[in-house]
Amino acid sequence: MFSISLGELATKLNGKLEGDKDKIIHQLQDSQKCDSDSVCYIKSHLYIQKLSSSPGAVITTADLAKEIDANCIIVEDPYFCFALATGIFNVGYEKLNKSIESDIHPSVKLGYNSVINPNCKIGANVVIHDNVSIYPNTTVGDNCIIHSGVVIGSDGFGFAPKNNQWQKIYHLGGVDIGDSVEIGANSAIDRGVLGNTQLEDGVKLDNHVHVAHNVRLGANTAVAAQTAFAGSVNVGANCQIAGHVGVTGHLSIVDGVTVLANTLVTKSINKPGVYSGIMPMMEHNESLKFVAKLKKKSE
Repeated sequence: MFSISLGELATKLNGKLEGDKDKIIHQLQDSQKCDSDSVCYIKSHLYIQKLSSSPGAVITTADLAKEIDANCIIVEDPYFCFALATGIFNVGYEKLNKSIESDIHPSVKLGYNSVINPNCKIGANVVIHDNVSIYPNTTVGDNCIIHSGVVIGSDGFGFAPKNNQWQKIYHLGGVDIGDSVEIGANSAIDRGVLGNTQLEDGVKLDNHVHVAHNVRLGANTAVAAQTAFAGSVNVGANCQIAGHVGVTGHLSIVDGVTVLANTLVTKSINKPGVYSGIMPMMEHNESLKFVAKLKKKSE
């Protein structure tokens, strides 16, 4: 198990420690789930109310630390330092993955040039077609079909800006895929940053679907081609998402929602039903005026 003292971690992050420098930390966790052996980060007052009851340490600013009853590493930019911390903890993440042999059911059919990395569990009667790549820390349930060119468990798209450059956020989670899931050709399911990306039982993905880090797709939801879910989207059960739909990050969609083709979902959907949002292309300023007129007419 990876371990680092708070004193050493603070030094690596170029931060000031307020607390026990000898305390040993084993994991980097989400602030809502952070336990006494882990460290998390808080970048605004909004997250303090949801902070777990006994975090091992918190990476935060001097002002926010005044409201937190825990060991704190004081930094100017908590999000950037969180990105740095993922690189530190990634050393242990990769070492752990390499040490765990994958559990592959004897009935699995593995296509040509497909790769299952260490620390994976593949259930019974799974068909994996040619040229599939399954990264470590992935679980696939029974009776699944994974078509050619699929990538499961790759890094999500995460970078923290600093001085006109980008600091990579290493993804320390995994992917959980339920039973009877089918994933179309050349689709990509990214692993979670902290915690896992989830495809529940019966999910069906068409070709060229992108599922970003920490997305949850509820049971029996079907998604057509060229649809993309940004990070941390939560989609309910029995939804139908048509082709070329975009869903922006951190939104929720309740059970029983249908989204028609070419729709851009920019806010959570809290009521079951059929939704669409198709507009012709125009200059952006004209588009804003058009939307304003539509809203005015509907009032």
